[in-house]
Amino acid sequence: MKISLPNNTAVVFRLSAMGDVTLLSGVLAYWHEQFQTKFILITRKEFAPLFENHPAIAGIEPLSKENLAYKDYNQICKKLADKYADFPLLDLHASTRSRLLARIWKTSVYRYNKMPILRRLFLWTKGKIGKSALLEKNVCQRYASLLCEENIARSLLKPQIFLTPEEKNTAQTALAELFPENSKKILAIHPFATHSAKTLPMPRWQEIAEKLSSDCQILFVGLGDLPENMPGKSLVNKTSLRELCAILSQCSLLLTGDSGPMHLANAVDIPLLALFGPTTREWGFFPEGEHVHILQKDMPCRPCSLHGKQKCTQEISCLEKISTEEIIQQVKTLLS
Repeated sequence: MKISLPNNTAVVFRLSAMGDVTLLSGVLAYWHEQFQTKFILITRKEFAPLFENHPAIAGIEPLSKENLAYKDYNQICKKLADKYADFPLLDLHASTRSRLLARIWKTSVYRYNKMPILRRLFLWTKGKIGKSALLEKNVCQRYASLLCEENIARSLLKPQIFLTPEEKNTAQTALAELFPENSKKILAIHPFATHSAKTLPMPRWQEIAEKLSSDCQILFVGLGDLPENMPGKSLVNKTSLRELCAILSQCSLLLTGDSGPMHLANAVDIPLLALFGPTTREWGFFPEGEHVHILQKDMPCRPCSLHGKQKCTQEISCLEKISTEEIIQQVKTLLS
């Protein structure tokens, strides 16, 4: 271990987004396995359930939206700094809020290398500067390097959600009720994204689902506005975060864009087909693993932003250049 952790315990700070927090789960599991460390995790309240039953977690400090409002946040920081005065802080967010907490932390603070300048240079120069350096380590490896001397293999840091047998059985029962007396494999589709540029237009998802409905059972999942005329079944807006993880664990494949549930599917070890557009591998958030499959199209304007917020100015976006036929053929191949 690169740094000393008193009592082999540390406080870890990572608030968002859901995918980034999910990626942290595999890193904490690796650190715990290698060094027998335990961690108190500070994260958003809505993401805390991801770490239930996690062997590396000694405690969770879930922060609500109200806690994170800047008028209250200073008081929250003081309480956390006092409560965990004996433990170092591992800042795995490198954000304004994590730096505010670090300013009053009573012991050591260690911050991972977010590579902000290099990422922006890569973006501004359209890939002419920084490509090889950004590809050297993904985000999980950058997290892990805070405690580890060597560059850890990506496969050892894969995210992990620790579901109970009861959670899996409940999911099995729910799916059996949705799809009674049918032996076809279940394709979960997550058609939503935080930013619209990171997912296909809803008519494309409808077309894909209709053309695949004779080959498999279609199940829409996630949070968002799903039109009523979509083929298949829907659990949209009907599951908690852990229920969604359990449901995904019982499906044969997840089809999605660059989204939080993309990482959840990887964390519960089901095959994944992810469609990438404005975001690219260089940012470090691509899912990794033998069951991960990516469809993307190279374009000179890609990537156009760090998080996919930028509105596309092209006649056809890089994501929409992925044809329906390509997606359908890949899904059929993965399900066969």
